[in-house]
Amino acid sequence: MGRKRKSNKDLPQRVYKKHGAYYLVTSENKWIKLGNTKSEMYKALAELDVRPTGAFTVESLWSDFCQDRLPDLAHSTQRGYKKAAKMFLKTFGHMLPGEIKSSDIAKYLLVRGRKAKTCANAEIQILSVMYTYAVSLGHVEFNPCMRVKRHKIGPRERYVEDWEFDEFKSVCDEFMGAYLELKYLTGLRQTDMLLLTMANIKDEGLYVRPNKTQNSTGETRIFVWTPDLRAAVERIENLPRPKFSLHFFVKKNGTPLIDEEFNIAGFGYRWGKIMDKALKETKLSTRFQEKDIRAKTATDADDDGQDATSILGHEDSRTTRIYLRGKKIKRVKPLERKVSNTGGSGESSN
Repeated sequence: MGRKRKSNKDLPQRVYKKHGAYYLVTSENKWIKLGNTKSEMYKALAELDVRPTGAFTVESLWSDFCQDRLPDLAHSTQRGYKKAAKMFLKTFGHMLPGEIKSSDIAKYLLVRGRKAKTCANAEIQILSVMYTYAVSLGHVEFNPCMRVKRHKIGPRERYVEDWEFDEFKSVCDEFMGAYLELKYLTGLRQTDMLLLTMANIKDEGLYVRPNKTQNSTGETRIFVWTPDLRAAVERIENLPRPKFSLHFFVKKNGTPLIDEEFNIAGFGYRWGKIMDKALKETKLSTRFQEKDIRAKTATDADDDGQDATSILGHEDSRTTRIYLRGKKIKRVKPLERKVSNTGGSGESSN
């Protein structure tokens, strides 16, 4: 039995890092260079038909994934991945990647889904992406998440009616009222709303580069000035804030509500408190979420004949339809009775 490692505990057995490179040390004490990165190391091990063993757990695999693949994703996506990983690592983190079977994934979905089906699906989806990465490195032979049936989740149906929007807005403080107005006009995601600064205000309009797509489509948009948009931005500019604060929406001390890691603190609590107040003091009877305003923007734009796909910044109109489907109650004309032509007798002829 080999000696217990004092460093590089996350590396496979007989693999060591020296002078910035990874090496496999054979039983004959021969050092074979595997590469300068962990990705190169695992690919080399696969070519040598050496299966990593030892302390390399699912948690170690997640650590490597974070280093190699996570930086390529948008910051908001990275935040979602990290949040999901905290959950599935509680169950699988200590296990070796090759030990996990499809039946284990199915059991996780069953148990986790009893409380949160959507979260369970998302967590296994991210675990599946991580396993695809592991397969490409030759660390495992198959992805145990494949062909495991996920929970069936229908599209979110909540459409915020105009009167509900107005009722909620009537109890908003100045901060949330300004936020709500700009959110409705632009349909921006919460992350993009909270990233806006005074530098986004241009002569042509409001300049926005969505964070979620900056590493994919990279589409930049300018919402051209309209009287409503200009009034909404001016309202935001007049919100109380320290002179050094440049973000549209900030805390009392002037710091942004979103940090460098794109974590959002306090906004959800603030929204919830206002929603509680609206349910208590207005005619509003059913809750809605902050993201439902984006769906309302898309639906209302579509109803008015405007280009909802451009407003939401989608590359494909099929993505936009997810926001439109079932969001608004369809209005149909009932059947009209036919007038009988029987000459006024009221009796029908045979």
